[in-house]
Amino acid sequence: MNIHLRKFSNTAVNRLYYACYYAAAAILIANGIEVKSHDGVRMNLGKYIVQGGMLTPELGRYFSRLFSKRSTGDYDDFFNHTVETVDELMPDAKLFIQTIKDWIANWLTEQENKAQK
Repeated sequence: MNIHLRKFSNTAVNRLYYACYYAAAAILIANGIEVKSHDGVRMNLGKYIVQGGMLTPELGRYFSRLFSKRSTGDYDDFFNHTVETVDELMPDAKLFIQTIKDWIANWLTEQENKAQK
């Protein structure tokens, strides 16, 4: 493991979280749900998006786990995530974002079709 990569692992986990956070906020907004906090995004994602079938329960749990890991890396002074943790989190982050991106693309198409009628 490269020592230079190791010292940026907390930052990488933080960036993965925020990429997923903004995707989660986007799907909530598309569904008319406005939230004002990270906890609000996390709770409403589960309550409306996962339970509504727009996102799998596994991806909902992934977002909660990522929230926890981001908080640990950001606020625990002597904790450092590993490169392996980043590598483990990356595929699901990509899947989480792509799933929401696909849902929003379909939703936008539906909105355009409704507007044309």
